Amino acid sequence: MNLSRSLALLCIALALLVPFASAQGEAGETLVGYYFTSDGCGFCAKVNPHLLGDWRETYPALVVVEYELATRPGNSAVLEEMDRNYRTGFGVPILFIGPSHIYTGDSGILSGAPPLLEALQKDPAARPAGSMSLASLDLASLKGMPRVWHRDRILVRTGPGGNSTVLRSLLADPDPAQVLKGTPWTRTTPDVVTHPGVEAAFQHAVQLNGWIFQWNGTGVVGNGTAGTVTPVPTATTPGECETPPPLEVGKVVALAAVNAINPCGLAVLVVVLLSLITRAPDQRRQVLLAGLAFTAAVFLFYFLYGIAMVTLFQMVPQLASLRIWFTRVLGVVAIVIGLLYLRDAFSRTSAAPSTAIPAGWKGSLKGLLDRISSPAGAFVVGAVVTLFLLPCTIGPYLISCGILSAYDMAAALPYLILYNVIFVLPMLAVTLAVYLGISRLSEVKEWRERSVQRLRLVAGLVILLLGVVIALGIL
Repeated sequence: MNLSRSLALLCIALALLVPFASAQGEAGETLVGYYFTSDGCGFCAKVNPHLLGDWRETYPALVVVEYELATRPGNSAVLEEMDRNYRTGFGVPILFIGPSHIYTGDSGILSGAPPLLEALQKDPAARPAGSMSLASLDLASLKGMPRVWHRDRILVRTGPGGNSTVLRSLLADPDPAQVLKGTPWTRTTPDVVTHPGVEAAFQHAVQLNGWIFQWNGTGVVGNGTAGTVTPVPTATTPGECETPPPLEVGKVVALAAVNAINPCGLAVLVVVLLSLITRAPDQRRQVLLAGLAFTAAVFLFYFLYGIAMVTLFQMVPQLASLRIWFTRVLGVVAIVIGLLYLRDAFSRTSAAPSTAIPAGWKGSLKGLLDRISSPAGAFVVGAVVTLFLLPCTIGPYLISCGILSAYDMAAALPYLILYNVIFVLPMLAVTLAVYLGISRLSEVKEWRERSVQRLRLVAGLVILLLGVVIALGIL
């Protein structure tokens, strides 16, 4: 009797372990490939129907970690890191299976990968050195915003988080519905994942912490864990991308601070306030309102210029490789601008500085400033004057807009606002100082004339340093 009971318990234990062992075995026999592609790339369009299409059935051991770079901007940094570590280059498509198995271009992938996959299918020992299996893949720690394809299933990252053990089981277990029984989730509408040449439809989809899992086959009933509804935040969807990393804030703030100490804007503001004080020396409130109106106009129109520049930059680099090189070019532009600032800082000649308002524009600018007689006039003139200021202030702003163009407009707008708030802070400070009597305009003017070379020196050094960092891809 005891023997029979023991055998029964053993059979039950083995039955419970079979699905787990099967999932682990399948995960261990898999081969992970990191695929870098772009929806604007014609060569990628030739690879997609195979690598993300029929190969999923032909080579069931294949797991593809796909980094699409044109519409999921955080993925560009992953390709840059891959290039730093393995010299993969930036020309997509790229399939990385291991340090000694890097396939580039459509012909390289389509001719080079199948023999390796067929050999592995016949003999699991044929796994390339340095390659990974699904069992050893830490999905929750993957950088960027990948999609992970395996047979008739896909994981789509929507944000940080996730349990790697659960995620691996969802991809490998014969019955993902069983895996979900112990995991918080909410049902969501299946999304058709499309690339040029690929249109993958799925029957079921659930939202987990930081991921959306889609698959075909057995579905699930209800929501949550063990029949209990457990809502999971669904603020992000498969089409959304991560917000710009905090690192970009430092670049934008540094460039905005450099632009804020540019002597051009302060010089024009001083002339505006002097014009008003000359006309009404006792109406300090008018001076305050005029200074605020002028500053508001500069903020508003520079903000609009920023939106226009980000939009134009986004229209140009559609391929991932172009966007990465475009960032490098921005770094070189920053280096050139920084050197121009430094040249003007040390120049002792009478020639007009290259980072100042063009001499031919100064007559027209003076005529505009002389007409200011009210805060409303200061706003109108401020709007027009932004065009005159562009030649001596556009450099840092151009670089910032180029950096922000890697992100969608909704993510870029807060940074444009931040940039322009910092840009106009010195104008606000001068206006308030004059209104409160802390400083006279003559003193502000004298300080500006004394400090113009030092301001250009500081601006040049900061822009030069940022240019080197951006051009070399250090940050």
